[in-house]
Amino acid sequence: MAHRVTRNNGLIFGIIVALGAANIAMGMLVQVIPLAMDAAGASKFLIGNNTMVGQAGVLIAGLGLVRMRQHVKSHFLVLCAITVGLLTCIGFAFTSPLVGWFPIRFFSGLCTATIFTTGESWLQANTDDKARGRVMGSYMTSQTLTFALGPSLIKYVGFQGPVPWLIGVAALAAAFALMVRLKVPEAAHGEKPAPLIAVANQGRFAFLCVAVVTFFEAFSLTFFVLYAVHNGFSAGTATQLLSFGIAACILFFFPIGYAGDHWSRRGVIGICAGMALIFSVLQIPLITTVWIWPLIVLLRATAFGTYLGGFALMGDKFKGTQMVAASSLVSIIWGLSGVVAPPLAGLAFDRYGLGLLPFFMAMCFVPILISLAWQHRQT
Repeated sequence: MAHRVTRNNGLIFGIIVALGAANIAMGMLVQVIPLAMDAAGASKFLIGNNTMVGQAGVLIAGLGLVRMRQHVKSHFLVLCAITVGLLTCIGFAFTSPLVGWFPIRFFSGLCTATIFTTGESWLQANTDDKARGRVMGSYMTSQTLTFALGPSLIKYVGFQGPVPWLIGVAALAAAFALMVRLKVPEAAHGEKPAPLIAVANQGRFAFLCVAVVTFFEAFSLTFFVLYAVHNGFSAGTATQLLSFGIAACILFFFPIGYAGDHWSRRGVIGICAGMALIFSVLQIPLITTVWIWPLIVLLRATAFGTYLGGFALMGDKFKGTQMVAASSLVSIIWGLSGVVAPPLAGLAFDRYGLGLLPFFMAMCFVPILISLAWQHRQT
């Protein structure tokens, strides 16, 4: 039976704000960890493996969320996950980067995936198809801006010691206070979960769009700052460059979502994927010039424009328990990309150098362009 969705603007706004507060801690975490581990003498391979452990937590969360949502109310589940996130930030602050951060990173990934996968399913469930691109564009604008806030503070508070993690604690405490006030409909609670394989098969292209961007982001967040440092940037300036790229690309997300709502979601995806591939390669000649600053903005805007389009396609197609399964598949995809990409890339970079990073990023978008060309040929 078709599910008619009425857009709940107040709830959508509350979800976006609460997830944005939690995202500040996430943005701090993913940049402090590689910098602190590198300063402690860890190899690129070891840094990649730490990222892999965190993404293993994301993967496990994705595999378990469909069943958990059947038996546990999603609002309670998110509040528990935020509480665990608080504890992991405290653990990061007072343990060794080379030993203690590995098990803590796993639990951090587990709770992060639970928070954002569930929150995104709430957004999809309370948004109508006609405005889905704009709502998701607004959500990604908020997420991008808050994700950039954490790393932008590194130049002032450093990346060693407890201070960065205490900022994460404060951000998650704010997220908890905001989240506890939300009145979220429990659409999938108590219902039989939709089968993951069937949902994956129905939304192959949408999930492909999500997958390629997860690989892009796994490479970017783990190694871009180190790539910039390798090309002459200080650690503080390199993190500011990434933060600037993350923050400034918010100007593009609402227009990209608007174009998807009023023109063609697949057309927008194709344009964004092609441009992201070109911009990835252009990092090679421009990394040592002032043009790297606008380039990183355009690169991230087009890369995540691909993700935005895929996510909107997913929301158009799936409702109810299928949407819960689809959101869980997104978490699984993030987890798989994080498990596979960073350690393999770290091994390649240890052997052949960080100069390969732009090529790794560019190759992420080739499958989308091939898929779109194949779809066009079939019509």
